[in-house]
This record gives sequence, C-alpha cells and structure tokens, in this order.
Amino acid sequence: MKRDIHSYRIVPCVIICTWFCLSGAESFAFPTGSNGWHLNCPFQAKANADLVCKIQVLSIRQEKIAKGNLFPGQGDLHEMIAKSKVLSVAKGECPDVINIEFFRLVNSHSTLGLLPGELYTDLSENEVCLIFLKASGPNYKLNRIHSKARVRPDVVECNPGEMPNLKLLAEFLAGCDSEDELVRLQAVEELGYLGDTMIRNIRSSPYRDSNEALQRCLKMDSSLSKAREVIKRMRSCEDIVTRSMAVISSFQLDDSPGIAGPLELLRADSSDFGPNDSLKKYGIRDFCISSLQLKLLETMDSTTRRVLVDLKDGSVISREEGSPYPFRGVRRFDYADFYRQALDCEVVKNSEQMRSAIANVIWIRYERRSVPEMIQLLDDSCMHIRSTAVSALRKCINSDRSNSWEPRHFYDPDAAREYINSGIEKKLEDRQKDYQDNEQEYILYWKKWWQQHKNEFETS
Repeated sequence: MKRDIHSYRIVPCVIICTWFCLSGAESFAFPTGSNGWHLNCPFQAKANADLVCKIQVLSIRQEKIAKGNLFPGQGDLHEMIAKSKVLSVAKGECPDVINIEFFRLVNSHSTLGLLPGELYTDLSENEVCLIFLKASGPNYKLNRIHSKARVRPDVVECNPGEMPNLKLLAEFLAGCDSEDELVRLQAVEELGYLGDTMIRNIRSSPYRDSNEALQRCLKMDSSLSKAREVIKRMRSCEDIVTRSMAVISSFQLDDSPGIAGPLELLRADSSDFGPNDSLKKYGIRDFCISSLQLKLLETMDSTTRRVLVDLKDGSVISREEGSPYPFRGVRRFDYADFYRQALDCEVVKNSEQMRSAIANVIWIRYERRSVPEMIQLLDDSCMHIRSTAVSALRKCINSDRSNSWEPRHFYDPDAAREYINSGIEKKLEDRQKDYQDNEQEYILYWKKWWQQHKNEFETS
C-alpha cells in the first residue's frame, strides 16, 4: 500500500515591492555562524530529502564493510540495512515497510561511549525516530549528518493533506512534552527553525491574489501561535540548556523573550556545562554554554534579515508609522538595552564573532538609543566592526544611506529593482577598500561629533 502525501510549496510571488523581497539578501554586514550538527528540519526536508517520515526500526542487518571517506583517516564502516515500519509521513510517499541504508563505524558503541553525532546518525532495533532520507534504488539512504531527529514514540495526529512544515511542527510540539531530555531539547530547537522558515514563507506567499493562499497563511500563523505558547513555557524550565535554547528559538518565532533570559545565558559560566559535558549528555559538543552563547547572538543577527507581514491586511510591518523601511528584528524586544549590557559581558569582549553579530544588528536597526554603543564600537580591534559602526552612525544621525562601502540595492528601492536583473554593483572587497582608504577620517569625524553631542544620549 502506498501512502499518498499532498505536499504544498508556496510559490514566491513579487507582491510587495522588490526591495522588501530582498530582506537581507546580500547585505553589508553578513550574518555569521554555521549549523554544525544542528538538524534544521525545514531546510533538510526541502533541500536534502526525498522522504521524511517517522519510523520504528524492526530489525537491522549488516551487509558489508566499506571504507570511510568522510574525512582523512576515518576508520572502516559497516554498511547496515534497517528494516523499518513507517508510522507517519511528512513528505513524499512510501510503502508501509521500507529498508534504510546507513553506515556504522566498526568500533561503534565502544567502551569510549558514543562518538560525536552518533545519536543523530545511527539506528537501533525498536527505535522510533523522525528521519530524512534520499532514495537509493529500491531502498532509502540515511546520510551521515542532518538526517535524524529524536521524537516521542507515539504517533502524532495531523491532517494528511497538511504542508510538510506543519506536520513537522506538530511532531516537535508533542516532543516538548517528552520525558526524554534529548527529545525535548531537539524539539525546542527545531520549533525555532520551523518558525523562522514559516515566517519567511508567509512574507513571500501570494496572499493578495489568492484566498486559498491567505487561508494557508492564517493556518501557519495559528500553528506559530501554538509554538510560541510552548516555547514560552520552556523558557521557564529548570535545565539551563533547554531554557537557553528556548530563548534562542523565541527570536526565530518572533516572540520576545525579554532581556533577562538572553543576558542570563551571556553571563553564564561556560565551565558550568562545557563541550565534554554536552558530549556526554547529548552526544555532541554543540549544546555547551559557549556554543549556545554564540548561537544566541548569531540568531538575533539572522532574524533581523527578514520582513514581517501583518496577516490581517497583508501589509509589511514598517519601522515606524509612515516609514517606507520595514521593521527589523523581533517585536517588543528592547535591542538597545540588551546590547548595551551585552557588550559589557566578558564573553562578548573576548569574542570577535559575538561583537560582529551585535554590530550587525545595531547597524541594520540603527536606533538612536544605540548611538553610545556605535561610538564604543569605533574602537574595536576588528575593521569590519568599526566600519559597521560608522555605517550605523551615518544612517542613524545623518539619515545617509549612500555609503560607498554598502551595496546600493540594500538601501535604495530603485537600485533594488535593478539588482534583480544586473546583480551587485560592487564587490564586497572593493567596498571594504573604499572604507579602509578613508577610515581615519570617518572615525575622527564621529568621535569629534560625539564630544559635542554625547550629553543628548546620557542614560540612567
């Protein structure tokens, strides 16, 4: 018997002005960071999977030994076949029972414990999990990374005709109530990825031309509201890792966590839960405090690169009443106050990546309340951060969006329309050279200006 799955993909349609549709498309200050072992289920489902389903492993057999080729010096691998019962399908179609090919290190489950990532790539008998598979002849193949999520064993009810992301969201909403700490943690993280993807999809959907598309958008918005309620609850849990991940996911879901939770994470002692603690508890090092601190600031950076849409009337949410510029970031979150305190945290002072992520957001939001922090960043040891601060000052104080080192299509709607057909007008290296050649002049100008105007920005 085949399981018929009705997949739905929102077709991008230029319904707002082209400029808005380029929300964060190549910009002056690029978001930083990488995904590591983190799954990001909506991306994997769309880009790297022919079949996404929840399975129970019935039996496993070894086929042959293969040479490992993921990295130099990797040991031999067992090629395994897992006969599995399909419990539900989020994307694709398949029989009720499928064979899944995967690889297992010859020394897997050794006395040294699980190797990094093995919880996310290996299968075991009777295990129930959500997997992302590529077709491989009559079988399916489980990749070595980004292919598996730990989930609750019971079947989660959802409409067979739902979009894949809504099915995945229902699965991870249920996972937040699991007694298994790893299932809860991964559910909280994946709800963030799903929320961010769905918000971006809502912005690009053809709601003005199709009542059906509008209804789908409203359904996504309803599902996101449920996710926000669950994540809000998880922000109060006792475990600092899950609590911190819930804070990070809140930004992806456009749900302000307030500044107390983010500051708690930045001020946490990284030795309280280090890479080895994370490896021992979760099978990977990525959930240690230091990684979560960086992930928080990088996520805050990336979530200022999207446009938010008011589904009541389909309008882009503006920076302020009557402004042609879209709002950037998460509503009702005090970025200025948070970054003022974040820049005083020792972990931020010692990390160029973190300061760069902060500078990016201060630049893209260019709030007047953040001018003291812009001035502070003029003395940073990194030229990229200094140039970002100068650019923020010019936009905030002079309303000047004509910096030679910024791409015109990011601040000029007419140039944005031209960009669609002609591409970037100046390479990043050329723009940076423009700034570098005149850096001292810019910095001296703004420091002199600050001496004349700093009384206007005194805060209690």
